[in-house]
Amino acid sequence: MDHRIDRRSLLRLAGVGALGLAAPSLFTACGAGSSGGGVSNAGKDLAPWPTYVPFTGPTPDAPGDDSGVQPLFLKYPEKVVRSVHNPVGDGSDVTVMVVSYGAPPKPVAENRYWQAVNQALGVNLKVIVVPDPEYGQKMATLMASGDDLPDMIMFSNLALPHAAEFVQARCADLSEFVGGDAVKEYPNLANLPTYAWKGMGRIGGKLHGIPLERPTPANSLFVNRTAMDTAGIPKDWTTEQYLDAMKQLTGDRKWGVGWFKTLFGGLGGITYHAGSLGAPNTWSEGGGAFTSTLTTPQFEQALEVMRELVEAGTHYPDSLTTSSTDMQSYFHNGTVASMNDGFGSVSLATMKKINSRFALDLGRPYGPQATPWQGPGTFGYVTFKKAEPARIKLLLRICDYLSAPFGTTEYELANYGVEGEHFTKDGDGIKTTDLYNQENNSLLPTKYLGTAPAVLYLPGFPDTAQAVHDWQKATLPRSVRNPATGLRSATEASKGAQLSQIIGDGIAAITFGRKPLSAWKDVVSQWQQAGGDQVAEELAKEHAANQ
Repeated sequence: MDHRIDRRSLLRLAGVGALGLAAPSLFTACGAGSSGGGVSNAGKDLAPWPTYVPFTGPTPDAPGDDSGVQPLFLKYPEKVVRSVHNPVGDGSDVTVMVVSYGAPPKPVAENRYWQAVNQALGVNLKVIVVPDPEYGQKMATLMASGDDLPDMIMFSNLALPHAAEFVQARCADLSEFVGGDAVKEYPNLANLPTYAWKGMGRIGGKLHGIPLERPTPANSLFVNRTAMDTAGIPKDWTTEQYLDAMKQLTGDRKWGVGWFKTLFGGLGGITYHAGSLGAPNTWSEGGGAFTSTLTTPQFEQALEVMRELVEAGTHYPDSLTTSSTDMQSYFHNGTVASMNDGFGSVSLATMKKINSRFALDLGRPYGPQATPWQGPGTFGYVTFKKAEPARIKLLLRICDYLSAPFGTTEYELANYGVEGEHFTKDGDGIKTTDLYNQENNSLLPTKYLGTAPAVLYLPGFPDTAQAVHDWQKATLPRSVRNPATGLRSATEASKGAQLSQIIGDGIAAITFGRKPLSAWKDVVSQWQQAGGDQVAEELAKEHAANQ
């Protein structure tokens, strides 16, 4: 098999694609693009984090815990309650801009889900849906223009250059509305865990958005458990057993490893390998100093594992030109037996695409001293155009409604649609209809305007939900957070693309055998001199200011 590839493909696999944007979780201070000066939190009066008031909902079949294990529901609650008791909107138009990872939604006149959401919210949502391949460029154009802004703008965790300056200058400061006890006016926003607000972070000491909560697991290894069980591959494995497993699952036009080009995915899965081998999550902090995971021997060992995977031919051969959507399809149909994906892909939509071909599971870390990496606790955040307080409160009520927790009527509408049209309920719980497949909160991405704290419930697939819960219990107590989450760095904002390219070039060249493993020290040295050490100093100052 010919593993020779060109430089552009190397960068794509490494997570450094068009626009020179960095993969958000490895080189940057997580969250939106960062900066110093006005957007730095150092030396500023800090808005208090919103008070956490958890929703007292239905009793799960197995509880969550502080390590990030989610509440498990094998059955749907027999009774649901209302969480919003007052009118939300005023009948006005509300323009929103959100990213999308699917087909365009049906027009509102033909879309019963869209109509029902408008009716519940009491507004006319005018949704600008941006396909994710166009998101970076569309956002850059929006931020560079002097045009009037949409009422609500969704920022993903993609590291957009100078996003923090844009948000501070042109988006509303929400501190007085949601900081501290003020958030109690919006009970569903008060139910968002503090880690989500911290994952979003402050800008210039202020709160400028509403976080889109995600569970704490970072990108995870999705595995075809049926294929692995057939091959006798254990759930708990060593490094050698993992490598042997990927070789064993390769052959007859099937492959053990599915990689794909992406701006989001964390460098072809290196986050999974680095965490398996005990590397710190992006940075480590001690005595007030920040040290990059790139400098650790464990990270270098992760590169060696990836190189062995390539040398053994275990990865899908067209990985470098395959989109994330296509690679997901190859995983769903059994062409590849494993792939790294965001934890949010543990979903009903994924289960429907697998269509009972195999049992889905998540791969446990393989090293004896594993430090599985946590994500930032958010998928991104929602900002508002500057407006009068009454208008800001209306937009907050929209976010509050769409963030209603599991076990409420509002959650049902936001996530499943209209009962009797998009879903039905019986003794086994929620059953979605064919109309749901055409109208849902992925095709019309209202879930990127407000989202509930996630629970583990997969209607029709309780065994998968139980398997994921078991994975969480086995994995998350050892998981580690990135201490830079939510912090700002001026050097990252100005040199992030350059720093990412240095690392992306180095990782991909070593992984695919174009440079020896010993070249990694020179790559790290170049990164440090180009600004990596300065980023570390700035993060240390920001960290001290946020204590």
